[in-house]
Amino acid sequence: MTGGLLWGLTGLALLDSVNAATIWIVIVILLGAKRPAPTGWAFMLGAAVSFLAFALMFYFGLSFAESALDGFALWLRRGLFAALAVALAVMGVRRLRPRERRGYTLPQWVNAWSALPFGVLATIGDLPNAFPMVLAVERLLNADAAAPAAVLVLVGYTLVYALPAVLILAAGLAFNDELREQLQSMLSGRTSGTAGPSPKAAAACFAGAAASLAVLLLWVG
Repeated sequence: MTGGLLWGLTGLALLDSVNAATIWIVIVILLGAKRPAPTGWAFMLGAAVSFLAFALMFYFGLSFAESALDGFALWLRRGLFAALAVALAVMGVRRLRPRERRGYTLPQWVNAWSALPFGVLATIGDLPNAFPMVLAVERLLNADAAAPAAVLVLVGYTLVYALPAVLILAAGLAFNDELREQLQSMLSGRTSGTAGPSPKAAAACFAGAAASLAVLLLWVG
């Protein structure tokens, strides 16, 4: 377990932590839940525990697959970068066109008791966006990290993943009156109306897709 590997995994965790779905749900809970404190903390517990569970399942599942199928990790790595390139290219095309923003509303059944399973469901629904976690697991396997060390790293990865949403929840609960208007403005601005074309965002997505293809062709293998 080298310092370079840990720094790389930390970068992936920070990338994963900018999780729009989890952050916006936390803001919706702060603004709309009858009991935002227990509802918010229960939601975050469900989201974080389920994320860690999926990361561990993926790690041990890939460990078994790699031991049973020689070269499996290499093909997985190729598939990951190919999928990332395609996903970024599609995102770039979408950023060139106007699009309706998707609103976030709190389901009526979500309360302090049901928020934990709601966090689990939200994490399951957001798994297609968990590419950094998949790549982090692949890096751990490629480094031949011992299983106990890998588990500790994935626990730390999950803590970093949850940190932004936890900080927003804590700040919203501590400064509800002061932040409520700003949070409502953020939510309205991001989840209503129509977003115009964004050539800069599209260019960034296309650059990312090109970089993924370059890694796939020149490094992975």
